[in-house]
Amino acid sequence: MGILLFLIGLLALGSGAFKLLRPGHGSGWRPSSALVEVAVGAAVILGSGMGLGRARPLAWTAVAAAAAAITAGSAAHLRAGLREQARRNSSEEARFRQRLRRPGA
Repeated sequence: MGILLFLIGLLALGSGAFKLLRPGHGSGWRPSSALVEVAVGAAVILGSGMGLGRARPLAWTAVAAAAAAITAGSAAHLRAGLREQARRNSSEEARFRQRLRRPGA
């Protein structure tokens, strides 16, 4: 059980770190779901090292919490990506229409 805790904690930690370090966050804004993933992943990894795997109900709760954090973080990441893509598409369309309206340009 300890290795399962370690691996899912590592997955949560890596997933959150990837989302925090991805390009496009130059404004300093950090998604809170990614921060939660990193925190849950670190807690689960520490718990696996401290013997949390021996307490079965707590271990399964930690696995479920990490899996829920990964799922919620991935859904939020996907929604943010779709919003960004829609924003870019509308901006591109507006620039294209503006360019078509200019006489002699």
